[in-house]
Amino acid sequence: MNIEKLKQKILTKLSKKELEKRVNEKIEENSGLLGEESAVMLVAQEFGIEITYDDDEEYDFSIKDIQDGQKNVEVSGKIIEVSNTKEFSKKDGSTGKLASITIGDNTGTTRLTLWNDKTELIEGLKKGDVIKIENAFSRKWNDKVELNSGSELSIEKLKKYDESRYPILKENYSISELLPNLLAKINAEVILAYPKKEFSKKDGTTGQLKSLTLKDSTGSIRVTLWNELADFEVKKGDYVEVKGYAKQGYSGLELSADNITIIREGQLEESLSENLKISELTDFKGEFVNVSGNILTISPSREVSFNDRTSEVQDLYISDDTGRVKIAFWGLNKDVLKELNNGDYVKISNCKLRNYNDNSGEKRADLTYSYLSELKKDKKLSKEIEEIVTPISEILSGKANKNDVTVVGMVVSAYPINEFKRSNGSTGKVKNITIDDNSGSIRMSLWDNYAEMAILEGDILKIVHGYVKESGEYMDLSVGRFGQILVNPKGISVKSNRSFIVDIEEGKSTEIRGTVVDFRKQDLILNLCPNCRKKLNASGKEYVCETCGTVTPNELLVSTVAIDDGTSVINCRIYGQNVEKITGMSKNELKSSNLDALSKILGRDFIFYGSPNIRNDELEFSVKSVSNIDINREIDALEQI
Repeated sequence: MNIEKLKQKILTKLSKKELEKRVNEKIEENSGLLGEESAVMLVAQEFGIEITYDDDEEYDFSIKDIQDGQKNVEVSGKIIEVSNTKEFSKKDGSTGKLASITIGDNTGTTRLTLWNDKTELIEGLKKGDVIKIENAFSRKWNDKVELNSGSELSIEKLKKYDESRYPILKENYSISELLPNLLAKINAEVILAYPKKEFSKKDGTTGQLKSLTLKDSTGSIRVTLWNELADFEVKKGDYVEVKGYAKQGYSGLELSADNITIIREGQLEESLSENLKISELTDFKGEFVNVSGNILTISPSREVSFNDRTSEVQDLYISDDTGRVKIAFWGLNKDVLKELNNGDYVKISNCKLRNYNDNSGEKRADLTYSYLSELKKDKKLSKEIEEIVTPISEILSGKANKNDVTVVGMVVSAYPINEFKRSNGSTGKVKNITIDDNSGSIRMSLWDNYAEMAILEGDILKIVHGYVKESGEYMDLSVGRFGQILVNPKGISVKSNRSFIVDIEEGKSTEIRGTVVDFRKQDLILNLCPNCRKKLNASGKEYVCETCGTVTPNELLVSTVAIDDGTSVINCRIYGQNVEKITGMSKNELKSSNLDALSKILGRDFIFYGSPNIRNDELEFSVKSVSNIDINREIDALEQI
């Protein structure tokens, strides 16, 4: 085919610039896998332009280029399977005919369905013939794009062709030779056998499946046994023959089995790798390791997005007497964790090891449960782990074990995510929250993936195996590598620390609800010295610090509002983002509106969390967080007062 002549035909219908744009769009839509010639042909088909070839010429258009809804498809391929012609009764009483052929090239396979008189086109054709198909149309059927015969369909057997473009047809294939939609038979070893699972079909009946991972000298593949075939008894180490259709799955080719036979029974080697203590992992140079220890925790399943797919993963954390390590279980491997509990002693062989340095330069090691891995539970070494929830007050007083704490609390303040640049050029994320458990409150910094979690004020959090670090005068709670955060876990609640204003006590953190009845008539912007944090004096357009001289001020939002809850009135002092939250205005908007913003909230009800303190001989409420009224929370809070 002369591609330049084809371009000239297209240019009679659109400009050169528009042609280049459409060709580039086709290539981008196919993630760069489509060549320019194939893209030009797709554009030509959209405009109904005939694509001509020299006699006995193979088409550059590959099977992988066929998309749903195309017309006048022209492609060449090697026949992999030819069906018998079947007859059926039409609605009008006449007899119809149906046949199909499956063709393949080195990019994939597809089926062509022929109806009525078009079934005659495959008479005399056999498996292994290379044919040229013209004027077919494509459609999706059972999630696969197939070809159908149009009124102008033609099929020609080629005498001359490039053999390297087509698959070699064999009785048995190696795993690396499989192509999408290829009906193939393979001989391979079972290296992983999952338990049989049941599922609900669309028609309401119950189906079943069993998944295997098979491996030969060229690679590995997942195989699925459906329905009655799922009852077939096969175990890890068996050498089997499987016949079925290869298809594209989330993580590569998969085989949907039509038949399976055990050639010989066997057993995979117990171990391909060394037994290591967890502390030895960071310095180990091998690819696979064996580890053992007691389960600390099992994380909830989460979804991870890749460029071409999404997948689910669940993390297992174990410890021995030398340290802790995380083991990731992807996809169906998660099923291994179903019968496990915290405290169980597990021996895991052939885990894939990844060593790396974290952002601070410290050596780290993570493991992945691979297709070679096996997990065994040792009941004798398992132990019940009593979960101890640490009150925040014990953390703040220094009584708690700072290296391993489990805390339950309510989120009383949650700030927006901030992004920053690390020294290596990557972008990090951090979100600060404050949690309270009625014994005290503590700040948490959530980093990267944790920062993106949907955590809102009022949520109940359970932080499992966290740790505490001192930050100046303050203590911060962190999740760490081996901890996890559970948001609103079932069966766990935190009693509301709600008080009436008349009952609040100095220095005791609490929550109050009240109506804004007045506000202090002072500017909302407080100008502070960036060095010593003292209040600045304005001198014309400059700001002067008594200690540091002329400086550029730090602007702090501050306001004082009077709150009445029916039992008493108290002044609430509010800073920073809480001023923005209560007024519903940004800092820049507040600089313009100033006290008018507070006038607009008179008569509105809010919930304030903070602590009462004596200021200028009066009890004043220092606000740590502010929120709007939530009816459901109010019912719970009022029942507990």
